[in-house]
Amino acid sequence: METTVIIGAGASGLICGHELAKSNHNVIILEQSNKAGRKILASGNGRCNLSNTNLDMYFYNTDESKIKRIIHAFDARKYFNQIGVMTRQVGTLLYPRSNQSLTVKNALMNNFDQVALIEECQAKNIIVKKDGYIVKTNKGEYFCNNIVIATGSPASLLSGKNSYDLVKLLDLKVTKLYPSLVQIKTKPAYRSLKGVRTKCKASLLVDGKLIESQNGEVLFSDNGLSGICIMQLSRLLSRYCGNKEISLDLMEEYTSQELERFLKERHDRFGHYYLEGIFNDKLAKILKDIDNLKDIRFKIIDTYDYSKAQVMSGGVSLDEIDENLEVIKYPGIYLAGELLDVDGDCGGYNLHFAFASGHHIAKTIMNKQVKKCY
Repeated sequence: METTVIIGAGASGLICGHELAKSNHNVIILEQSNKAGRKILASGNGRCNLSNTNLDMYFYNTDESKIKRIIHAFDARKYFNQIGVMTRQVGTLLYPRSNQSLTVKNALMNNFDQVALIEECQAKNIIVKKDGYIVKTNKGEYFCNNIVIATGSPASLLSGKNSYDLVKLLDLKVTKLYPSLVQIKTKPAYRSLKGVRTKCKASLLVDGKLIESQNGEVLFSDNGLSGICIMQLSRLLSRYCGNKEISLDLMEEYTSQELERFLKERHDRFGHYYLEGIFNDKLAKILKDIDNLKDIRFKIIDTYDYSKAQVMSGGVSLDEIDENLEVIKYPGIYLAGELLDVDGDCGGYNLHFAFASGHHIAKTIMNKQVKKCY
């Protein structure tokens, strides 16, 4: 019986372990924290945004064919229904019907009576042997035929800070890491607006050129801007050099000329109250000193650090793996999920890839084991 050691009990590690446990396979999962599935539990504010029904590669940072095939081959709705999780769709977002992340974690661990899950166990090194590998940890050594490294990224600190230590010891290339899906620090930053939300169109400009726009709700913070549409734009920041700005259009439904007439009419009728009847009171006071409500500019100073980010942009270079996510230099070692240089928008894209990659690796290992038997 072959043994696979899975390093990391997040979305990728748990689904990989769940699938391998169905076959005649010995599975050991090593988790450095004291709780498996921490990012699953945090996903979607505790509701677990499993996936998205629109899996266009536009929503990812790569269109690499091997990644595209894995993403599109995994049917999240079908899979989770098969393991007992009923789903519901909200727009294009897919959630468990229970509206609870714990439902997903429990379903993935439902057959773990056949899996050795060792928590508070940090993998320190991987030793290459003639007939397999030895994983050295703070709790001893584990010999195995296959290793799945699913340590995630340091984003939000739910996977720990040392996610890339093992792959660096294996001399695998890690592209530069940037916080992604994260709040943006700006100038100006209106501290008096902290906690205020407003619907608008937010646009990213680089040297005055429009890069992308997102419609949604912006949340003002004491250091800048947040909200889903701002986080979506934050994914793009590491790709561009130059003067970066956010432009907010607070009255998208009006043209500039229509808005000018509309606001003049309101001012003539309601006096100083002409903005308070449209916007949050605190925001209205700020807007009285702003000339163009369709193009309010914020210079981007920085983002919050990785501890505040949902994911990281960057990771192990895709040149290091084959179409099965197996490390080219080390047959039998696989990389999954956030560890790789694959990141996506908000809306279930990152969790979908985590599940899809772990599932694909499990199927690959099982298929290889079957071939060895013949």
